[in-house]
Formats: sequence, structure tokens, C-alpha cells
Amino acid sequence: MRQSIDLEQTRFEFPPEGGEIVVAGMQELDWSKANYLICKIETKNEWLVPLIFRFYKEQDEYLQVTMGTIPQTEVIVSFPLSALDRQKVFLPRTPGKLKTLISGTGLSKEEISRITIGTSKSFQSQLFEIKDLYLDVEEPEYLLPDKVMVDSFGQSKWKDWPGKTNSESELVTYLNQQVGVEKKFPSEWSAYGGWKKKQFDSTGFFRTEHDGSRWWLIDPEGYAFWSVGLDCVRPEIQGLLEGLEKQYEWLSETDEYKDMYYQEKDLQFVDYSIANLIRAFGNSYREKWNVMTENRLIEWRINTVGNWSSGDFIKNTKLPYVWPLKDFPGTKKKIFRDFPDAFSEEYVAEAKKYAKQLEEFKDDPYMIGYFLTNEPLWAFAENVNLAEELLEKNEILSSKFVFIDRMRKKYNGNIERFNQAWNVSFNDFKELLAPLKKSSTLSQQAKDDLEAFTRELIYKYTEVVCQAVKEIDCRHLNLGMRYAWISSEFIFEGSSLFDVFTLNNYSMVPNKEDIMEISEKSGLPVLIGEFHFGSVDAGLPATGLKGVASQEDRAKAYRYYIENAATIPSLIGAHYFTLYDQSVLGRFDGENFQIGLLDVCHKPYENFTNGITKSNERIYSVAAGTQQPYTHNAKEIPRIGF
Repeated sequence: MRQSIDLEQTRFEFPPEGGEIVVAGMQELDWSKANYLICKIETKNEWLVPLIFRFYKEQDEYLQVTMGTIPQTEVIVSFPLSALDRQKVFLPRTPGKLKTLISGTGLSKEEISRITIGTSKSFQSQLFEIKDLYLDVEEPEYLLPDKVMVDSFGQSKWKDWPGKTNSESELVTYLNQQVGVEKKFPSEWSAYGGWKKKQFDSTGFFRTEHDGSRWWLIDPEGYAFWSVGLDCVRPEIQGLLEGLEKQYEWLSETDEYKDMYYQEKDLQFVDYSIANLIRAFGNSYREKWNVMTENRLIEWRINTVGNWSSGDFIKNTKLPYVWPLKDFPGTKKKIFRDFPDAFSEEYVAEAKKYAKQLEEFKDDPYMIGYFLTNEPLWAFAENVNLAEELLEKNEILSSKFVFIDRMRKKYNGNIERFNQAWNVSFNDFKELLAPLKKSSTLSQQAKDDLEAFTRELIYKYTEVVCQAVKEIDCRHLNLGMRYAWISSEFIFEGSSLFDVFTLNNYSMVPNKEDIMEISEKSGLPVLIGEFHFGSVDAGLPATGLKGVASQEDRAKAYRYYIENAATIPSLIGAHYFTLYDQSVLGRFDGENFQIGLLDVCHKPYENFTNGITKSNERIYSVAAGTQQPYTHNAKEIPRIGF
């Protein structure tokens, strides 16, 4: 049953500071008969304009849904109302919709008091037109107009920029010139990219050591090592094909280009980066790409192959690397988002299976260490009370029985003492097996008990996995969880079981006090797993999580970030995300950021990479304090992307 929502205006123009308008007529809607909020929209700017819906409760708490859409094209997007419970952070993309991010307070359909539509800050005014807005029971068809937006090489058709590839002969000639030019690290660097001017005891594997002034990684030969990394060192650039076939100028149907297509789960993808390599190198494209890319990393003075990189590249080159373990152990029943039933036998068994993937790496001296997982979704929620979430579940979980046992012991088996402390009237502790809503609001003691068990849950979650991986591989560094940010003090529970505390840090420069505090609370050296800077002067419509105006500014931003990061005594490295720009029409989750060192035609943004090389060559002298860090930061613009 379709329920139209009448808007007082259909054309929205917001100033650079963003804004929102209230949707009228909400009282007339029957939310109980709807499963989707559906919108037909066209953004008029050539860059990504975030569409933001806010679903408010009466008390001004709200759930925020941020959606990206393909620019300058009429698209249909939808939001499943089942996601109002905030159990999900990201939603699957659909053809015209890019990324979807959910944040804020969960609510039910019945609690919605009003909705607003708006957008975020930008570097210029933002304009979009909403052509239809309605509720419906069924998910819509996501039809797009017949409009070619991507050229034969995977580049944007709606924009020109210096360095854009204009012909196949230009592409082939350029790429063949890039192969076979052997590069070497500076003479004062070791075979692993460490610093020969500072030596420690060697163990044959990477380790960490504090020299009395600062933390260092130590390479297998015993030399000081500061990890300058690059994530996603692989030739693939994933672009969604499903539903977007008519938006691409060229799609080959010949067997020669079969590698440019693949499928993951239910979605089809196309890869113009691979197609461009095939054009230049034919069947030997992977071998040629390995050689070309190893020389480029050495030329740019990048000494670490970062997360999500090609296993084939790692095996066929001699560069230190980090490795992401896949399929982090879970349980069929979850406590909150992806947080498992941490006290269950199922979790222990899954952790042991998960750890076995380390067997093939345990003797490799080039492996610095491994990441347990990346940005766990439960930790996206600010100060999440996992024990409260546990008690709300209408399911039998092992962790519930452990919590009940903790309460029984704390209150000496006296249910009346528990009732008084929690302001409840139970007959038996077992009544905690039934769903209990908002239990942290019952009393201060209830809140304290729940927070204490939340800490215990996170410690157990960490301990089970760390024990499993150490049983398989005790030589390489456990680099931790790659948290998105410190969303709660609870995150530090169990961090003492890591060897390095890793988090991603999207800022113009890492805050020294924050990094030092993380190191102090965890007792560990710190690694930054991701940072980047993008601009709008090339061929993609989004800057990513940190934006600047040009490629020259990207170079300044990188230099300021990496060199100032190296001066922080507890920091042992920082890894840039990523080698390549993302796909014009978006990857699996809709990201389409101009953040790469290379474009889809494998050309470097030379103004950017020249700056990278200059700073990376200085990294050891800056880290040791014999040279001052770069001081000319770029001016930040509001980010385009989320």
C-alpha cells in the first residue's frame, strides 16, 4: 500500500553549511502498514551530495540515515524501516544509491514524531530535487535513465582533468614504459626498509621495543623500523555492475577480458583497472603489474604493504607486509550488531577454526603482523552498554547465564538485595533470562553492574581470539582490532593481549595527546591503520573522509600528517588508504572517493606522489628527532563522502 508524502517544496538548495527542513503531514501516515521509505531524487551538483533523513522521537532523540546518490542523475533510493533499530550501521547499496550510514538513537516506527530532510556541510552550495517521496510495503525497482557516465577506460565522462587518458594507444604506451625500471631503497635502509643508523637485537622476525625515548618496530635484522604503509596494494578496483550496465560506455563480451568481471554474493562487478592492464599486457598482466607496483612502492619509499593487499603480490615481492585475518569468529545469536555471544562454547570453537589461517604465514620474516578484524560494528555505537543490549534479547545466550551467575554471587544469592539495588521486584535471578528493556535506567547500581559486565564481555571477546591465534603463531605481532575510533573507554578491555594497538585516524594530523593516552591506557605502541586525503579536481565526485582542494594540497596534507605522526613517541607507523582511486559509480558499499595515488588507468597523481616520496625519505630522521617535521599543512575543505 503506497502512502504519498506531500512536500511543501521539491527543490532544495542548501548553503555550504548544510541544513534541514521538516517534512509536513506526518500525522496522516500509517507506519504500521509500511516497510520502506522511498525517494526519487536528482542531485544537481557534479559531486556527491549526501541526502540525510532524521527520524525523531518526541524528546528530540533521532536516528540519522545518510545516503549518497549518483550525481546529476535521477535515482530511486529506499530505506527499510526494519533498520530503525540501529542494529546495522551500513546498508547494502542499490544501483543509484551509493553508501548508506546509520547513526544515532534506535527507535520503532510507532515512536516516530517527525522526519527532516537535509544535507551536510560542503565547500559550495548544494542543490537537489525530490521528485517523489512515499511509504510502501514493497521494495521498489531501482530503474535508472539510459545515460552513459563512465568511459571505456573506467573514467568519468562528465568531467575533464589534467592527466585524463584519451586513447587506448596512449594507455598502452604509457604502461609499457613503466615496467622494468628497477628501483632501490636508500643505502641507509636495510633489506626490509628499516633504518641502519639505529640497531637493536635481531630475532629474525618483526617485534617492538621502547628505546627509553620512543617506541619502534624492529625489523628481522634488528634495525629500527617505522612503518610507512599503503593499503589495498592490489590491481583491482571494484565497481558495481548490477543495474548499472547502461551507464558504462564499453563492456567487453570477449573471453580476453573475462577477468574484468566477477560476482560476490548476489551482485555483479566490473573492473576497468584490470581491463586496462589486459589492454597493455595481455595474459601476463598480473606479473607485469607486480613488477611495476613493487618498483613504484620502493620509489615512493613505502616500506609496508598495508591491509587488504594482494596475496600474490606479497608472495612474489620482497616487501614487509601486514595481513588481515578473515571471517572473524561469530555466533549465530548476537548480543549487539556483530558482537558475539562471547562466553559461549560456539565462540571458542569458531575462534580455533579462525586461527588456523595463520599456519601458512608463521615462518615468513616479511610478515610484520596480523589484524584480527577491521572496525567492528558494535564499536561504532558511542559508549554502548553491551550488557544492557544482552538483557534486552529475547533469546537464550550463554553470556546471559554468566551475567546471572555474576549477579547471584555479588548479591550473595539474596534476590531482595538485588531487587533493592536494581529497583525491581523479581522472585528469582533467573527472571533475568526474560527480555528486560533499558535496564541501565533502573538505578545507578544497575548501570554500574551492567557497565562492569560490559567490560567483562569485551575482555572475553578479545581473550578467546588472542589465545587462539597465539597457539598457532607466536612469532608475529598481534596488531589488534583496527578500531574506527575510541568510541568508549570499554574498548581498552583486553587490549593488553595485543602486541600493538591499531586504530584508523582520519584527521588532518594525529593528535599527540590522544595517541599518547591510547598508548598509556593500552600499555602498547600504536599503529594508524588508515588515513587519506582526497580532492575534487580529478575524476571522482567525492573526496573521502578528509578533503582538500587539489593534488598539490593532497601532497601538503600527506606530508604534514605523516611527518608529524612520526614525531609522536608511541606511534610506530601510519598506513595510507589507498593505492587506487575508487570506482566512479562506487564499490560494493557505494564509496567512490578520489583518494588514490593512482587513477584507474594506473597513472600516478605526480604532484601528490612527489610529496609522498619527499616525506617518506625523511621519516627516520624526523622520528629520531634529528630533523623537524614538515610545517605547511593544506587548508581543509568540508569532506564529500562518509
